[in-house]
Amino acid sequence: MNKPLLLLLSFLLSFVVGCKKSEENDATSGSGVFFSDNNHAVRGKVNRNYKLDNCGHITLITGIKESDGTYSELKFTLLHNGALAKVKYFKQGMSDNGSYFAPHLQAEKSFQISDFKYDKTAGHLSFSFNGRVYSGAGQDNERILAGKVDVNSIENVPCKGFIVDIMTENPSFNFFSIYSSAGTVTSELGSANQSTQYAYNVYSNAGQYISLRLDRDISELVNKEVVFDDSNEKFGVKYWEYQGPIMLGESYGYIDHNWKRFQTKGRVIDIHRTTGERSVEPYYKGLIIMDIINEGRVVKEAVEIPFYVKPLK
Repeated sequence: MNKPLLLLLSFLLSFVVGCKKSEENDATSGSGVFFSDNNHAVRGKVNRNYKLDNCGHITLITGIKESDGTYSELKFTLLHNGALAKVKYFKQGMSDNGSYFAPHLQAEKSFQISDFKYDKTAGHLSFSFNGRVYSGAGQDNERILAGKVDVNSIENVPCKGFIVDIMTENPSFNFFSIYSSAGTVTSELGSANQSTQYAYNVYSNAGQYISLRLDRDISELVNKEVVFDDSNEKFGVKYWEYQGPIMLGESYGYIDHNWKRFQTKGRVIDIHRTTGERSVEPYYKGLIIMDIINEGRVVKEAVEIPFYVKPLK
């Protein structure tokens, strides 16, 4: 083979390789999510690019197949104010199952979000992130993730499954709900003392749990002010904080010994029917103002907790 032809073939080969590498980088940039895994830049073909805003939760899922065939997938769940609800990371080919998590109900213990900006109308979201995710029952097997997000065209789906939301505004006490449930319990059914309790249960992203318990449906408390303390089992606000080891599996079950119960005393005011972006249907808004007490000592005084709930009747 003559020398000019050899040079031409070498040039074409390098051009093809360069184009392939450029295409992979362009594909990664198309997702708007750039990150490293243990200081290794994860780049390649984007196999999954999911962006959804529903019921106050923004979910981003980015799946990337690198040039060596390794598949990685990073999932974030955030609230509209930038509070982090969940981080899940999957890495193909690991000795374990390849799934890694930030601590359940306490994601911000190991993971930080900064420079958060979200324009819901325009569908534009940007932030930086840095933190650790863990596999298994403990912290021994971990990966360090860091990167930036700058995405457009987030799909906004109206909320049809709204139950209850708590989103505090005063930084002296934060409670940002990430999971909720609600229901009624009727006692002494069929007797003269029959009564029904209406309960709204909410977990925060910082290992907190609030149970708002009412002696009638929220629709019957409009414009009423109700005073409560721990002695009233039918009406009040129960409050716990998680103080156990980190949890990786997602569970919203029994409140066990790892949760510390605090006493509460306060009032519920300004209950009214409203409409807004939280739900396609009308819902109710109110304000809890309460002291949080530990063994007779007030640890938080007059915290303000706005809440939003659907009627249960």
